[in-house]
Order: sequence, then C-alpha cells, then structure tokens
Amino acid sequence: MLSAKKVSLTLTYLVSAGCFAALWGVADDLFFLPLLILFLLSVLNEFRFGFYLPRWFLNTAGVLLSLLFLTDLSLENMITPFANMLLLLLVVKSFEEKRPRDIYQMLLISLLGIAVSTTFRLDLSFLIFFLYELFLGTVAFLFTNVYANLGDRSVSSSFVRTYGKFSFLFPPLVALMSLPFFLILPRTQTPLFDLFGKGEQGLVSGIAREVELGKVGEIQQDNSVVMRIYGELPENAYWRVSVFDTPVNTKWVRTVDERETEGWARGGSVSYTVLLEPTYDTFLPVLDYPLRISRLEGIRRAGIQRFRGGYYTLNKPVSKPVRYEVLSALEEPRDPPDSVYLSVPENLSPKIAELAEELYRSGRSEEERVLKVVDFFRRGFSYSLRIEAPEGDPLEHFLFKSRKGNCEYFASATALLLRLMGIPSRLVGGFRGYVENKYGGYYIVTNSMAHVWVEAYVNGRWLRIDTTPPYVSPAVSRISKLDLLRDFLITFWYRNVVDFSAQKQVSLLRSAWKGLREVKGGSLLRFAVYVLVPVGALLLIGLTVRVYVRRIRKTPANLYRKLLDKLERIEGRKLRDALPEDVIRITRLRPYSREVEFIINLYRKDRFSPYKVTSSEIEKGYRLLRKIQ
Repeated sequence: MLSAKKVSLTLTYLVSAGCFAALWGVADDLFFLPLLILFLLSVLNEFRFGFYLPRWFLNTAGVLLSLLFLTDLSLENMITPFANMLLLLLVVKSFEEKRPRDIYQMLLISLLGIAVSTTFRLDLSFLIFFLYELFLGTVAFLFTNVYANLGDRSVSSSFVRTYGKFSFLFPPLVALMSLPFFLILPRTQTPLFDLFGKGEQGLVSGIAREVELGKVGEIQQDNSVVMRIYGELPENAYWRVSVFDTPVNTKWVRTVDERETEGWARGGSVSYTVLLEPTYDTFLPVLDYPLRISRLEGIRRAGIQRFRGGYYTLNKPVSKPVRYEVLSALEEPRDPPDSVYLSVPENLSPKIAELAEELYRSGRSEEERVLKVVDFFRRGFSYSLRIEAPEGDPLEHFLFKSRKGNCEYFASATALLLRLMGIPSRLVGGFRGYVENKYGGYYIVTNSMAHVWVEAYVNGRWLRIDTTPPYVSPAVSRISKLDLLRDFLITFWYRNVVDFSAQKQVSLLRSAWKGLREVKGGSLLRFAVYVLVPVGALLLIGLTVRVYVRRIRKTPANLYRKLLDKLERIEGRKLRDALPEDVIRITRLRPYSREVEFIINLYRKDRFSPYKVTSSEIEKGYRLLRKIQ
C-alpha cells in the first residue's frame, strides 16, 4: 500500500527537479550548484530520515536570503536574481514538514520557474520543459488533492494506477481544447517574459562591424545557425552583410556611411525569405546582389536602411528571430566608386608595392590585370585556419613567406594589390554557401560559413574577386542528418508557436472568412472536408476520452462489469445478460461465492436504493474481485 502523501511528494519533487533543469543557465552559476545540492539533500531527508527544520527558522532564512538576491536587481539584470530567489524558495519549502498547502506552493514556484526560463530560451527545449511540467504538475496537483481530502492514509496501487491514468489524460485533453484559444486570443509582438534578455554576452557570429586578420578562422569553428532561407537559391551563394573600405593596421573598417536608393534588376532577379536568428547587431544578411527588402516581421519600429555598397541595417539590434523578404539581382551592381576605394596605408610594405607594379606591367587592360592577380594566388597558396605568427608585416609574411592564410588574408592582399594598380576595390564581409535541409524544405547558413571577399570596379561594374582557395570548414562537414532534423523541429516550433504573431492571426481569420463567403456549389464539399471533418474529429476524440474515463473510474457499476468479465472467463459461459440474482445462483457452490455476493449486493445498493456506497466499500469490493480465481 502507498501513502497518499508519499505519492504527492514524489511527483512534486520531480516537478521541482524540472524547474531546476529549466533554470540552469538562467540562475547565477555561483548559487545554482549549492542550491541544487541542498535540494537533493532535502529529497534524501524526506524519504529516508524525516527530520524537519523549524518553520520560523526556514522562513527567516528564506526572507533574508531572498532580500540578498534581490539587491542585485537592476534594469540590466532583472531575471537572474529572480531565478536565484525561486530556487531558494524551492529549497526552503523542501526542508519543511509538508502540508497540502506547502505542496501547492512548491508546484506554483516550479511553474513560475518555467515562466522565467522563457527569458533565456524560447526554443524547443522550452517546449520540452513546459510539457514535462504540464503533465507531471497536473498529476501532482490532482494527487495533492487526494492527500488534502484523505489525509496521510494508505491508498492501493490499483487506485494510484487508475487515478494516474485519468491524470495523464487530463493535460492532453485540456491542450486539445485550448488550441482554438491559441489561434484567436490576442498576443503581443514581444514574449511576456522577454522584456529583459540576456543580451550579447559571449555571442560568436560571422556578422561583424570590422574585419581583422585571422579572426574569421575562429568563427569558422562554430556551427551555430545564423539564418534560414526559404526560396530558390543559386548554387554559388554569397551572403552580403557589410562592406569595408579602409585598412587600419591589421583591420578593415567602414568609413563610408552614405545611404543609397534601392537598385533595379537588369539581368533577372530571385526572391526569397530570410529567418534571421538573434545577432544583437543591426545588419541584415542578404544574397548578392540585393535590390530591396520588404515585409520585415518580428521586431517593431525597426526602420530598414540601405547603405552604399548594397548592405542593409536596422535602427535597432536584432535581439530575437526576425523574418524579411528580399529581392536580389543576378547581375553585378553599378554604383560609382568613391575615392576611398583607392586608398592604401602609408606604411605599406615596399615589397607589396613592387609585386603590384609587376602584375600591373604584365597586363594591358584592367580585366587582364585583375586576372593576373587572381592567377597569382592560384600558384603555391593554400587555405589554413592555423595562422603562424608573422615576422613583421602580416600581409608581407603571408604573400612572400608562409603563403598560407584564411579568407581575410587573401581578400586584404587582393584589395591592396588592385588599389595599387589603380583599380577601385572594397572588402565585403558575410557568408558563402548554405546547407539544404530537405526535412523542412529550406536552407541554413551557419557561422562556420563566414567569409570575406573583394569587389573590384571594372568597366562600370563591381566584379566579385574571390582569390581564397576552395575550402569547406570542418564544422560544416560535421552537420549530420540528425542535426538537420533537430533544426527542422526547432524551426517548426518558432514559425508555428513562438512566431505566431497577431499579423498571422488576422491573416488566418481573413482566410477563414473568405472561405466561408465562397462556400457554394462545389466549394461546399471542400468546406466540409477542411472544417467539419476536423471539428467532428475533435468531438469524437472528446467523446472517446469521456467514455474511457467513465469506464476506468472506480464505481459499483464498473466493479460489477469487471466481475461479469472475470466470471465469463472462469465459467466459460455468457453472463452479460443474466440478472444479478441469476449470477448469485450460478456461483452459489463456488469457492468465491461470498465475494461475488458482496460485489453484487454493493451494485444493487448503488443502483436500486437511496443508500450511498462509500469509497471504502468500493475499495473492499475491488480487493475481493482480485481474490476471485
């Protein structure tokens, strides 16, 4: 036999453990581990020793430590202290001798912990934590009600199983019935608990405001998804993020911040949709060569700006997933060059200038000189993520000694050689390539695809000059089918749950209204298939669940039905249509006749008299039923 209190406590501790898991990474690491250890000790104490600290002591300690945690509250740091406090309260309640109200409080604290975790995560892991808390929390709540009504009394294992079945059926039924409310209830553009996010601490991204020699190699070790793209893409895709015009020591920076108008398609165009992950920067990656961006969703009051060089920014950082539609041209841009695209550093190595002079004399036109530069890097140069320490000027060491480097070295050297030859050039930072996710019908771009290349202005057009040898980061090759399946599930969660905005609600309602207005003639069958069939299916599921729940409840009628089932198997004859008196007569000489008579009398009292059968009598009837063999 099990104790109602023990069952309730076991489930409540499992729910509390889920709260700890959800707040891992949200609460302060300094306090998380000690609080987790104390929580585990309280579980051991509950089921092994039963030693409880005085309530006045625990309440005093809880208040003082909570105030200590809350002293860290600030506009920049509001979530971590609150998460610390919730875990502390769980530990305090765990060391108390628990009455039903204490268990209710632990369940409530755990629910608040899941809500707080949405500040740091709205991905698929939140769904897992939420479902875990929903199912176990509901079961724990229902069993706590049993504890509150029966006290610390013993309950049979069959009662626990039967009550558990009902408890586990309840959450999915509620979720199913709540679906219409999810579709129609108003919602904000920002998650309720996402007012104070974790910011850009520790963020590694191929989106940057400057290019420094050797830094892209570090980024190419990271396989985090930067964006997902829907639409048809060219085989050789370059994703433009920013344009750099001025070399400063070992960096390239932007000094030209002039806005420009949107372009026009001359040789055809391609349209696609980008779902950009939070970058905590203002840039919007686009496929070369962008013409315009439209339908920005996911961030309010964020104006789109286009700058010289054909890159786009917002007037606020991208702190959550955003979606935008882009139209890109298939022909190179023709915006006129600026004088800054010919500038070179004053302290440039003389050997680099001599190399540029040699390449200049070997070509008779701009096109030939550009080809000479490209051909130069095809002989004896190789790509490497490991850059050896340079001796003196890094580019001189790269060009004349090591002849190994990553894309920043190739792009920087190429741009300087072209400028020394009188050809305007600029660096473009972004990404190269993509991986197709066939599970979801879209493409992904990761940080490991970060890249830098050169554009040279030749005969009125900006030609892409990519002298970096063909190279695929090892991180890209590690993307497996399992990774793509996981990414599809995460993307489905974002698009259909997290990103289900008010705009989508309006669009859904408009489509439904339009469909209803067009219901006539042949459309009637379509209406029945798309509307009436799902509604009928929901009603059928609800009716099935109701019938099943009624059949598993411990009632005299169900007890009598189970008795007949068992007797039919033992006697080898049909008793379903026999009267209760006939069943007693048939089994009068059997060793289980007394058990049968008790159960049948219990059924007749409940069915044909005003007598109210007690729960203890029903439990006795089920015990006697198990004895019948």
